[in-house]
Amino acid sequence: MFFGKKYKDVRLTDGQYKKLVGSMNKKERREFERRQEELRRGREEDRLLGWLEFEDELDDM
Repeated sequence: MFFGKKYKDVRLTDGQYKKLVGSMNKKERREFERRQEELRRGREEDRLLGWLEFEDELDDM
Protein backbone atom coordinates (compact mmCIF):
# COMPACT_ATOMS: atom_id res chain seq x y z
CA MET A 1 0.00 0.00 0.00
CA PHE A 2 1.42 3.38 -0.91
CA PHE A 3 0.26 6.59 0.69
CA GLY A 4 1.49 10.06 -0.15
CA LYS A 5 4.98 9.83 -1.49
CA LYS A 6 5.70 6.78 -3.59
CA TYR A 7 8.67 5.69 -1.50
CA LYS A 8 6.52 5.29 1.61
CA ASP A 9 5.38 1.68 1.56
CA VAL A 10 2.81 0.83 4.22
CA ARG A 11 1.77 -2.74 4.93
CA LEU A 12 -1.83 -3.37 5.94
CA THR A 13 -3.48 -6.46 7.33
CA ASP A 14 -6.44 -7.90 5.45
CA GLY A 15 -8.80 -6.40 8.01
CA GLN A 16 -7.26 -2.94 7.70
CA TYR A 17 -7.44 -3.13 3.91
CA LYS A 18 -11.10 -4.19 3.97
CA LYS A 19 -11.90 -1.35 6.34
CA LEU A 20 -10.10 1.11 4.06
CA VAL A 21 -11.80 0.08 0.81
CA GLY A 22 -15.10 -1.01 2.36
CA SER A 23 -16.60 2.46 2.16
CA MET A 24 -15.49 3.02 -1.46
CA ASN A 25 -17.81 2.49 -4.39
CA LYS A 26 -16.64 0.33 -7.32
CA LYS A 27 -15.33 3.27 -9.33
CA GLU A 28 -13.35 4.66 -6.39
CA ARG A 29 -11.98 1.22 -5.58
CA ARG A 30 -10.86 0.61 -9.19
CA GLU A 31 -9.12 3.99 -9.25
CA PHE A 32 -7.49 3.27 -5.89
CA GLU A 33 -6.24 -0.13 -7.08
CA ARG A 34 -5.02 1.34 -10.38
CA ARG A 35 -3.07 4.05 -8.53
CA GLN A 36 -1.55 1.50 -6.14
CA GLU A 37 -0.39 -0.61 -9.09
CA GLU A 38 1.06 2.45 -10.80
CA LEU A 39 3.00 3.40 -7.66
CA ARG A 40 4.22 -0.19 -7.22
CA ARG A 41 5.54 -0.29 -10.80
CA GLY A 42 7.26 3.06 -10.35
CA ARG A 43 8.95 1.83 -7.20
CA GLU A 44 10.14 -1.35 -8.94
CA GLU A 45 11.52 0.72 -11.83
CA ASP A 46 13.36 3.01 -9.40
CA ARG A 47 14.84 0.00 -7.61
CA LEU A 48 16.00 -1.54 -10.90
CA LEU A 49 17.54 1.72 -12.13
CA GLY A 50 19.33 2.14 -8.81
CA TRP A 51 20.76 -1.36 -9.07
CA LEU A 52 21.90 -0.80 -12.67
CA GLU A 53 23.62 2.46 -11.69
CA PHE A 54 25.33 0.65 -8.82
CA GLU A 55 26.59 -2.05 -11.18
CA ASP A 56 27.87 0.60 -13.59
CA GLU A 57 29.82 2.22 -10.77
CA LEU A 58 31.32 -1.15 -9.83
CA ASP A 59 32.31 -1.75 -13.47
CA ASP A 60 34.07 1.63 -13.57
CA MET A 61 36.29 0.75 -10.57
